[in-house]
Order: sequence, then structure tokens, then C-alpha cells
Amino acid sequence: MKAVIMAGGKGTRLKPLTCHLPKPMVPLLNRPCMEYIIDLLKKHGITEIAVTLQYLPQAVINHFGDGSDFGVKLHYFEEITPLGTAGSVKNAQSFLDETFLVISGDGLTDIDLDYVIDFHTQKQAQATLVLTRVEDPLEYGVVMTDTEGKISRFLEKPSWGEVFSDTVNTGIYVLDPTVLDNFALGEPFDFSKDLFPLLLNKRAPLYGCTVPGYWSDIGSLAQYRQTQIDMMNQLVKVDIQGELAGERIWLGCNVKLDHKAQVTGPVFIGEGSVVEAKVKLGPNSIIGRYNRLESGAEIENSVVWNRTVVGKSTRLRGAVLCNDVRVGQGVCIEQDTVVGETCRIGDKAILQPGVKIWPGKLISAGAIQPMSVIWGKAVKRSLFGVNGISGIPNLEINPELVGRIATAYCASVSPNAQVSVSCDNYPYSNILKYALIAGLLAGGTKVTDIGNAVMPVARYQCRLARCHGGVHVRQYECDDQIHVSIQFFDRDGLPIDKGKERKIENAFVMGDFPRPDISTVSLPEQVMGNTNLYINDIMAHLNLERIRRRKFAIVLQSENYLATSVMLALLEKLECQVIQVLNQGAPLSSVVVNNSADLGVELDRSGQVLRLWTETGVKLSEQEILLLQTVAAFRDKGPVAIPVTAPSVLEEITRLAGIQAVRTKTLSRNLLEVGKRNPLQVHYDGFYCLAMVLAYLAQGGMSLGQVLYKLPPIHMSSDMVACPVEAKARVMRRLLEDMQGQRIELIDGIKVMTEDAWALILPDAEQAAFKVVAQGSSNHKAAKLAELYKSKITLFQQR
Repeated sequence: MKAVIMAGGKGTRLKPLTCHLPKPMVPLLNRPCMEYIIDLLKKHGITEIAVTLQYLPQAVINHFGDGSDFGVKLHYFEEITPLGTAGSVKNAQSFLDETFLVISGDGLTDIDLDYVIDFHTQKQAQATLVLTRVEDPLEYGVVMTDTEGKISRFLEKPSWGEVFSDTVNTGIYVLDPTVLDNFALGEPFDFSKDLFPLLLNKRAPLYGCTVPGYWSDIGSLAQYRQTQIDMMNQLVKVDIQGELAGERIWLGCNVKLDHKAQVTGPVFIGEGSVVEAKVKLGPNSIIGRYNRLESGAEIENSVVWNRTVVGKSTRLRGAVLCNDVRVGQGVCIEQDTVVGETCRIGDKAILQPGVKIWPGKLISAGAIQPMSVIWGKAVKRSLFGVNGISGIPNLEINPELVGRIATAYCASVSPNAQVSVSCDNYPYSNILKYALIAGLLAGGTKVTDIGNAVMPVARYQCRLARCHGGVHVRQYECDDQIHVSIQFFDRDGLPIDKGKERKIENAFVMGDFPRPDISTVSLPEQVMGNTNLYINDIMAHLNLERIRRRKFAIVLQSENYLATSVMLALLEKLECQVIQVLNQGAPLSSVVVNNSADLGVELDRSGQVLRLWTETGVKLSEQEILLLQTVAAFRDKGPVAIPVTAPSVLEEITRLAGIQAVRTKTLSRNLLEVGKRNPLQVHYDGFYCLAMVLAYLAQGGMSLGQVLYKLPPIHMSSDMVACPVEAKARVMRRLLEDMQGQRIELIDGIKVMTEDAWALILPDAEQAAFKVVAQGSSNHKAAKLAELYKSKITLFQQR
């Protein structure tokens, strides 16, 4: 059998390791990663190998040559422009005249290739994907199969709500040559995104083979270090080129190890390196060739490539140093710091955790380096969360960080794009807004400054001004602590999609920021009066005379005066009598009853979330408000979004009304996208929602209590279940296995349904937990069903 090694990867997330080196050439225990792949192929009798190249191809060719020194024969196929994984293999189609194996040159594995090839032959498959199970599948392609191994579904880099299994695509395939006939030579085409879904749609024999064994994608710096630790702990069957000189201590040829040095395994020291007296070389350290560790240096959990000098009394903790680095005396290099090739670090300098130094930089003696030099660093694994980019103000989110985020955003939009910027009325939000504006302008983006606005108005103004996008800063409370959030909109005023988030995050991590000529930058444009335009648009959707005749008496409470001022302006135009509650003294329900008001309204800080009380002081549940606002929105005549957590009766109501219902995920973008033709929507807009509810009450001549009484009963239960992040995907897979034969829905999480009940198991996007929502024919049955799946989640966490 022939094989193809895909060796064109840039290794973007590994920078600065890969600034001058393609990802397959990154060393693992002093050998390029791709060498281990060649060893594996040769072990299974595969010696005719095509190698696809794109990024820095000469580095691969110079090292491996024709392959004869490694016991194989290599044939190189270079692409000038990126063609995707399948497109690059198509380049080698003339070489691939029989069933062949595809494998990445930038991962490490010891799986049994013979077993996979036999599986492929027995199933008479056209394509077989090698699968493995991982604890965190978010950065991989999740693959779902039936009991025979036939593939039923692909999910490329899923969100937690789409993680229906912990079984992922390893990027190792056995393929029939005919699969390459599905697309043209020179056409950019990807295996996971394009070819395999195409074969699935054609009902081709497409199989997944889950194989035991070790597999690691060295796509991140943390995984790069961990893979080498696994190798030294012999968790993967590979040839380590060195002599065992103690328990898990490998020494290359001509290593000079002073007898006064302290070495605690696992440790690898490469050929010709010198370790002087009093050096403390701690566990999980990898030292390459021809390095010098001077007296008193302390190193642990770190990787040092080749020809690097680590000065006296210097300390490395969880760092990576590339080739030809010179580190002075008394330097401190902390956790997750990376120093690129030929850098110079002066005496007693301190590189703080997470700093990345690009190749060829000089850090002066005594410098305290808190940030990456030129290029960016990520403050956490994922920059974006449910609330955009958020954190504790002036601790996790500060003006320096926000300015860099703004410049990274510029890399995701066209030059001279117009972007709206706004914030709520809190002082620190305004400070961050100014930092945003500075970063956007410096990156060559034009800015429309809306000033202070609540979220619905900010989204509305972004769309009204026909901007390419928008950014809004707001404060909110989480776990009794104030957080600040930076949220991005697209041109329709919707939260940006995951693809856009990834572009911004990649630009932020890579530091790939636009730097236009200063003669082209401009000052921000100030826009006033946006709230009046917004309120007037709401009024245009209403039968004003009917509402005004009702003379609604409303008790209003809100923590934020900006949100309150917008609501008061709207209710004044509707000629409502407003009783404003300024403190948390008496319960709002009591104020409603004591003042004979028609309803009570509580508005959150952002103006997005509305809570309602009837004239008798009864508080509506979230599900009742969802029912009410959906029915009230029928007058807009467009399709309505129904989240997967909504009670089933909502679909029946929309069907009877002749309104199209669209089932969606629970995220704000998914809900708002359904009705994006209308700049005003009841979802995530407390002002428009209340206006539509008042219009509905006025049209029917009913009180809120009467409407609530007429709503169908809702019996639901909702709770959270703690679950370690590393177990979440395993739980999802085992739940699906447990539900075989039952009626399920996989829109967002797993929804299992019976005739009169359903349960939704939804992994939380940010917390180590699951949300369980259940509906039944009674509250007791809903709670019992929720408890059943809570117990299963707890049980399935166990290996």
C-alpha cells in the first residue's frame, strides 16, 4: 500500500515555534514530528510515500531528501497556493493508483495501521476515517457512527451544544482512489468540510474505525509540551534516540553532565549538550542538541531546542526556547512563555506567564516583560464566550487588552470599514470604549461613535447607519461580581457568528494586525439622537390610539438609569402612567397591587431582558414570558424563532396561527437571525417586547392576568449538573448510546422525546456543567424526568 503524508501545515497556533519552520518539522525529543510518522508507516510495511507540501517546503525536502536515509522512498508534491487537505492529496493523484492511506505529518500516533486497513477491506469501504476518543473535542471534528461503524454525521469544530460524542477525526484515512474524482485538480477542497460530507450525501460506503492507541495533535503549545512528556512516560510506542542513564533519563551522544548537577526524570538531553554543576534539571524537561546550561540554572517542565545558552541562576518554568537563543544570568522565564529563534534575553529580565517573543528580538537586562513582543497572546483558551469577550474589569479586561482586541478586529473587516461603537453609562465602560475607538482607528477602520446606549439601541443603530459591524461595551453581574463584556455585531446588528469570532481570535493570537499609513486614519464620527429614532420606529409598529385609550398603569424597576430613561421615554409616548421603583425595598409585586397597576415591569441593566408581574402581583415565569412575547409578535407576520428549551405548546400555537416557527439554538444570534429582516424583534429587546405586549393586551381588551389564565399550563423543570470539562464529551457520547432507538433531536444538545414529555441535555458553553431541562404532563413528572437524566450525567462521568 502507498501512503500520503500531509506536510503543508503552517502551525499558526504554534507560533513563534513555526515562524521559520513548518509544523511537521517541529521537534519532539529532538526529532522532527514527521520522522515518527515515517517510522510508523515503515513499521507497517508502507515505504512508497507521497509528501504534500505548501508552507516552507524546502525545510522538509532538505531534511528528508529522497527518504533513503530513513528506509523509505519519498515523492514530493508541492502546491503553490493552499488547496485544502483533499486538494493537496489530489495533487498526488497520478501517484495514487491503488487504495492508499493518508496521515498528517504534524501529529504523533502509534495506532495499528494494519487493523485499520483490514477494517477498510472488510467493510468494502470507499473511505475509512480513523477515529479516537478525546476529553475535549471542541477543536476537532466530531464524527458519529452507527453500530456497524458507518458514518451518520459530521460536526467540524463544534460548540458544546453540538458535542454529541467524544469520538473525533484523527486526520488518518484509508481511501479508494476514486474518491478523488469528486472534485477537480487545483480546486481548494477539504476532507472534513467538503469531501466527506459530499460522500455522506451520496450514501457512499463511508466508515469510521475507532482504534485504541495514542494520538496527539500538536496544534497548541500546551499539547506540544504534553506530547513530549507522554513520550518520556512511554504512553506512546515510539523510538526515543538516547541511552537510558537512570529512571526515565535519556542522554544523547557526547552529553557532558556534571556530577554535581541534579537531574530528576523524566528528562531528555540531546547530543553534545553541556549541563554544568549545580544545575537543577527537573521533571518533564527536554533539552535538544548542543545546548549549554550554566551553573545554578533551574529548569522544569520546559523545552529547549538546539544551540541555546541558559545563563547562570536562570529559572525556566513551563517555557519553550527555540534555536540559538541566548539567555543571560538570573533571568526568570515563567509558565507558557515562548522565546523564538535567535532572541537575546538580558540579565535579570523577567518574562511573565504567557509571553511570546517572536524571532530575533532583544529583551533588555532587568526588563519586566508583561506582554508579548510585537505579536499577541491569548489570555485564555477561547477569547469569546456567551457574552462576547468578558471578564472582571481592570483585572481581566483592561484598556491595553481592549485596544489590542480592537486592532485584531480590524484584521477581520475590509480596509476603511465603518464600525459603530457604543457603551452603557458606567464610567469604566466609557474608558474601555475610548480604548476600542483608538484601536479601531489605528487599525484603519472608520468609527461611528454612538455614545451611551443600551444594547437593543446599539444593535438598531449599527444596522440603521449601515455600518459593516458594531462593538458595544456593557457591564453585567455574574455570581455577585461585576463583569464587563465586549460584544460585536454584524451589519444586521446581530451578534457575530462563530466564524467571525475565530477570525478575530486568530488575528489576536497571531498578532496579525493591520498597520495603515497614518495619513489614511480618521477621527470618529459622532452620532446623536439614536434613541429617538429607535423609539419612533417602535411607535410605527403599534396601533397608538388603541394603546393610549387603555391608559396603562405600569410599575417600573431597573438598576440602570440609561435603560430606565429609554423605557420612560417610550411609555410617555404611549401615554402610560408610570410608577417608578427606585430601590429594592418593597417587593415589586406589592407595589403593583398597592397602586392598582395593570402590570409590573423589571428591566435588566442591558435593556434586553424583561420580567413581568400581573395586576394581582403574580410573576410570570421565563417560559410564560416567552409564550406571551411570541404570541404578541405574531402581528409582525414573519417567522418566529423558538429555542429548543421552549415548551412544546409554543409550536402548536404558532401552527394554529399560521405563523412559521423556526427551531433554534439558545444563543442570541440564532434567535435573532430568524427575524433579521425586521430591525426590531421581541427577543433580547425589553423595550420592543413590552410595547408588543401592551399592543396585544390593548387589542384583546384583556388584563395581563386574564392572558396568563388563558395560556396553556406549562410543566417544566430545569437544573444544572456539575461535570468536569474533560468528561463532557464522553457523557454526550454515552447518553446517545443509551438513547438508541428513542426519538431524539440534535439541534442544540440532545433532546429526547416521548409522547407527552421531553428532556434536553445541554452542555454549558463556559462552565464545567450540563443544563437539564425537562417538560412533562405535570410538574412532578417533569422533575422526575430531569432527575433521571441528571443521574445519568453523573453516572456517565465515570470511565
